[in-house]
Amino acid sequence: MAVIVLDTTGHVIFANAEARHLLHLEDRLSGMGIAELMPEWPLLSGVCTVLAGDRPGCRRLCRVQVISWPTGAETVTAAFLEPVDDERPAGHAAREANLRLRYVIEMLPEAVCVFDANDRYVLWNQKYAELYADIAEHLRPGVAFEDILRTSLAGDGMCELVEDKEVWLSERMKKFHQPVSQEEQQLRDGRWLRHDDRRTPDGGAIGMRIDITGLKQREDWLRQLFDANPMPMLLCDGDSLAILQANRAAVDFYGIQPAVLLSKRACDMHVDSELQAFEKVLLHLDSDCDARTIWRQTTQDGSERHVLIYVRQLHEGAEHRLLLTVADVSDRILAETEANRLAHHDILTGLPNRMQFYKALEKALASEERGKVIICCLDLDGFKPVNDTFGHAAGDEVLRNVANRLQMHARGHLVARLGGDEFAILMTGERAEAIDLAERCIGAFEQPFTINGLAIRLGISIGIAAADGVDREALMQEADRALYRAKADGRNIWRMTHQDLPVLKRAKA
Repeated sequence: MAVIVLDTTGHVIFANAEARHLLHLEDRLSGMGIAELMPEWPLLSGVCTVLAGDRPGCRRLCRVQVISWPTGAETVTAAFLEPVDDERPAGHAAREANLRLRYVIEMLPEAVCVFDANDRYVLWNQKYAELYADIAEHLRPGVAFEDILRTSLAGDGMCELVEDKEVWLSERMKKFHQPVSQEEQQLRDGRWLRHDDRRTPDGGAIGMRIDITGLKQREDWLRQLFDANPMPMLLCDGDSLAILQANRAAVDFYGIQPAVLLSKRACDMHVDSELQAFEKVLLHLDSDCDARTIWRQTTQDGSERHVLIYVRQLHEGAEHRLLLTVADVSDRILAETEANRLAHHDILTGLPNRMQFYKALEKALASEERGKVIICCLDLDGFKPVNDTFGHAAGDEVLRNVANRLQMHARGHLVARLGGDEFAILMTGERAEAIDLAERCIGAFEQPFTINGLAIRLGISIGIAAADGVDREALMQEADRALYRAKADGRNIWRMTHQDLPVLKRAKA
């Protein structure tokens, strides 16, 4: 027979060969704690049938008889082990399975409880008992779950934060009876638990109580970062693009009430011409999207804003979300537009400048109607005395008025200020149309300009040149030559290049 002798502390001080062979511990038996060999230790007096061995899966069912006797100040215990036949009773197999289940739930980091088909407690681990210290002494196999909840509600030590006890109990039991239920519960000490209950095939249930305090804190921090972010942010569904959340900056930016904003889709604020394009981008994202395209959106007051939109994909289980961060770049676009306008327009009159006029002329000369391109070079007559007599401020005002009159009589043709009191008009048409244009412009100066209450009379001389296959430089030279002739012939008149005059063509590189 296998024999194990223990000291007062429950450690093996002797084991015979049969014991070492029975427990498959030839070398390691001496010094081991008896609880490592028999998890159900201490045993009841008499003969017991227990599982013996150093680890789960390697234990054998044995009949054990325990005898203790004093030796001076200490007590020595002897355990006599006899293996049970392999044909073990069903009760012993169930006992082994139950013991293994206990080991499993004790190893889990969460509080766990197991219920039978009648919602009565079967098992629970130590973490569960520690979590619900107010009802730990009432826990026992066979007690109903609802009775334990009522006991907790009736006492003063309930850990859950509950407002209406009856409503809470009713809702708690309703969810508990569902096949799968998850519920977040705040505790009185500020912590948060997730109740995760699932029904088993035999009608019973397994419940886990998971501490999600850290998760809730991170969610709260993220929510605060989201709400307090100065940039407009939208959280939307990745499939329908429905807006699920909008921060305060988004509400202020779009000028839309939160409830209304949450009834829209992420693309609904785009201008009509860009709505479908942006929708397509969001629905076909393969990864996060850094803002590279400038989109146009409209706000509640009808104003149009230029925006860059950063998109981040968020996945939580089967759910797909998109986080949109909107950067308003309207001021930058306006500044760039204004800078571009100033680079190509005269600051004083707002007319296209020499650079813009040359670009337009080059484009016209490269078009299919290049044979009908005509330019008029205009120079004011009598402008210098205005600056000398009334000052440059008055001269600037005259130039602005000249620009307005020329634009009015040009009837849509490009009018540019080349510099000083020199202007130019670019048109495409017949020579007769150019002559009619020149006559209108000269007629526009019949009325004096009124500056500071004074009537100022000016004239204008115009030189007209038709392309006739020449390049830009040659065409400008011909217009200047015609302008000099108009000046020499008495001013305030127009002249056109004679067909029989030689045309200077610029050699091309």
